[in-house]
Amino acid sequence: MDCPRVRYPQFNDQVEAELAAAGYQVRTDPGNQVDKVVQLYEVLMTRHTVMVVGQTGGGKSVILNTLARAQTTMGRRTTLHVLNPKAITVAELYGVLDKDTRDWTDGLLSNMFREVNRPLPADRDEAHYIVFDGDVDAVWVENMNSVMDDNKLLTLPNGERIRLQNHVKLLFEVADLQYASPATISR
Repeated sequence: MDCPRVRYPQFNDQVEAELAAAGYQVRTDPGNQVDKVVQLYEVLMTRHTVMVVGQTGGGKSVILNTLARAQTTMGRRTTLHVLNPKAITVAELYGVLDKDTRDWTDGLLSNMFREVNRPLPADRDEAHYIVFDGDVDAVWVENMNSVMDDNKLLTLPNGERIRLQNHVKLLFEVADLQYASPATISR
């Protein structure tokens, strides 16, 4: 069955312009980078968590950056918040609660997650994409399962719960899903 791709005239044109401005060859045939940006755009209309899978150098970052630039140029300010969860410990990622003093120290993700999930004023059209650029494995991603499912809720070790707002999406930029659990992939 051959299903023709939908073309969003203004968006597709902007994607092509962003790619050309960045010095890339603009490939519009099905399966190439313009089509991949459009596919990601369509998936993000309905999903709050997306895994972009492909080998290093395959264009994943180009697709993400092009989507963000195109949306920003079209009036929806889009910010990518990129972090490598494998480069730091789980405590540095989520935060740590001192057992003796009960003092909470934010981690990189908990601080970022709280900041980007603040409610937006009604007159601002923004998108914030938290990009996990690194392997997905059970050591750090299991804490994200309740955010990735329909609960959209991050529960920190101190008991704080932060809800994922509609203007925030989670993107996982990975080479493969070799170490991801079935529970994570099914989200």
